[in-house]
Amino acid sequence: MSKNTRPNRKMKPIILVLCEGETEECYVDFLKQRYRLPIKIVSRIVGGKINSRLISKHKKELALTNSENIACFLMYDADVKSVVDYLVTCKENVILSRPCIEVWFLAHSKKVPSKDITSDQCVNMLKKEIPWTDYKKGKLSSEQQELLWDKRNMAGKNIRHELSEDRPFSTMNDFISFLELNNQKTK
Repeated sequence: MSKNTRPNRKMKPIILVLCEGETEECYVDFLKQRYRLPIKIVSRIVGGKINSRLISKHKKELALTNSENIACFLMYDADVKSVVDYLVTCKENVILSRPCIEVWFLAHSKKVPSKDITSDQCVNMLKKEIPWTDYKKGKLSSEQQELLWDKRNMAGKNIRHELSEDRPFSTMNDFISFLELNNQKTK
């Protein structure tokens, strides 16, 4: 084998995440560091303002060649039905949490109740769990990050995955599964 011959290396996928808030951005940034995958986060895009032209623009910014595989995820709270209905038509991977992303965080500590709750009720429930008592939106302490990492696979068992208009759910487990799969492929 000559010195110039290198074994084929699998390229890590490029992952684009469009999301609406600081908390989603903070969580995805944490996952990016842990999985060591190339994730580009574009936050603070209101759900109703997402469109295929905007998605294409962000994909083009990431593409080094036309053959690049870019996986795009739209990560939003599912508390507004019209936004959810619109996101589903965007033909991208949609990751929703109802009423808010904190319901996914709660699933790392306990089984999420099946009754309807508001975002405020969800955050208050979360703050009753250790290490979430001092939780602030858009920030994750090192203890909170450790819990989110250590219990990431268990959380999917503690929450519904099916979209519902009147019950808490999260499809975040789909995103975690995608990261796990692509992290294994590149090892």
